Amino acid sequence: MIRLFSVVQPCVKPLRSPFLSLGCGICFSKPPANSNYYTEKSSWSDSFSNFVTQGGRNGTRLQTSATILKKHENIERQILEKQDESHSNIEIQHLIQLAELKQIDFDTSVEAGNSMKEFAVQAAKDFGATHVILDSPKKEDQKYVMDNLTCAVLMMSRTGRVEALRGPKPDDSNTGTPSAREYDKGLLQFDENICTVCGHERLSNGGFFSQFSYTELAFATYGFSQKYVLSRSRKRVYKGTLPSGLQIVIRKHFFAAIKEYEFRSLALKLGSIKHENVGTLLGFCSEGYHRFLVYEYVCYQSLNTHLSARSKELTWDKRLKIALGTSKGLQYLHTHNIFGRLRPKNILLTHDFEPQLANFGLTKNPYEDINHSSEARVMKTFEYLAPEYGDTGTDSSITDVYSFGVVLLELLTGRKTLEDTCGKSFLRWARPLLEEKVYMELVDPSIKDDMNLLHLVLIVRVVEKCLSYDPSERCSISEVVTDLTHIIEIQDHSPVNS
Repeated sequence: MIRLFSVVQPCVKPLRSPFLSLGCGICFSKPPANSNYYTEKSSWSDSFSNFVTQGGRNGTRLQTSATILKKHENIERQILEKQDESHSNIEIQHLIQLAELKQIDFDTSVEAGNSMKEFAVQAAKDFGATHVILDSPKKEDQKYVMDNLTCAVLMMSRTGRVEALRGPKPDDSNTGTPSAREYDKGLLQFDENICTVCGHERLSNGGFFSQFSYTELAFATYGFSQKYVLSRSRKRVYKGTLPSGLQIVIRKHFFAAIKEYEFRSLALKLGSIKHENVGTLLGFCSEGYHRFLVYEYVCYQSLNTHLSARSKELTWDKRLKIALGTSKGLQYLHTHNIFGRLRPKNILLTHDFEPQLANFGLTKNPYEDINHSSEARVMKTFEYLAPEYGDTGTDSSITDVYSFGVVLLELLTGRKTLEDTCGKSFLRWARPLLEEKVYMELVDPSIKDDMNLLHLVLIVRVVEKCLSYDPSERCSISEVVTDLTHIIEIQDHSPVNS
């Protein structure tokens, strides 16, 4: 297993060279079988040397800044851009192909750091590296790495040769191996909420909450490997596995947007949230510029995914189940004064279609993370916001009820494209049909034979009460829970098509 680490370094003065902003190292977690690899010029070393010395075809040049702190956001963006560039880089693609032929797992990672030598040491420890190849010609960098690591240290020369600086040192303390805490799964309390399809066990409402180290999270994701990325937004999301076998979701946060004490306070507050329809926060990590929230893994993707794919699994009964569970989770969050962020992408599902709300309480402004280059995405995001939000800018229970009404309407109608709505936005298409009571034109064709007329009429009433323009006329989330409970209890009524 090989990881290529690129280090984007913040700069206070203008760069004299476009290459000074990039430091590179490569970590091996398993030594190659060829014992002569220290001095042998391999078939890929020329390509690799060309990449690390030239920074790919587009060397990264960081913008000049008066203070490093003010440029953290730019650095974060450049990290994502650099990672995307590496995926299309010819040299990297060549390395990946050669690695596959040798049955070697090869991946890249881009991080920010003031010191390449310090990052190389920490990355090697986090990754559990057995061998490290450096790109820095500085003797002080090489000495620092050799003094602080017990694994073998090598150097990529300008001629393309991989040369040994030092072999592995004996280590009785085993400091070269990630020191992840061992969580005994048997000691964790699980309730009876087990997915009947995949067998995934839901953590109970018991007190499992931890402050994770960066090393532990890196170990859980194989060095934050791109193969474990679930989302590539600024708040990057990874899937990981703890030593106990417990699957987790790790959500990275832009640290300059929130101070450390605020982040810790938020994490502790969210850690106390325990409900069957709310995703469980297992812990957090706050080390240096690293900010992570660690959640329980939910096994069957988001409601957004199923709606977008027009999944045939979304029967009417399952949609009602999702709606009721979501409303209960929202009702519980409101008792803790946590509002906002209700979107189909934040409603996670098990294979049994039990919903769990995620990403709650993470931001004060739902407008953030909107990609303004994508008109469709902006439109979708805005449609979940209550009309008064543009004036008040404040999340509340009543604005969440409006967002829930949009989600409930999507469950009824299915995910609509602009072709389905004659080029209109979703709500501009749906509101006239609600007002004219042309309910059959609203219903998703895939569930028309699966629902009954009374259900349809009652659900539409709930939708209308949630989507009222006047906040004072909207129902409360408690009323929504009561109404949906009664609707689900209704049995033996005439089907829609009868």
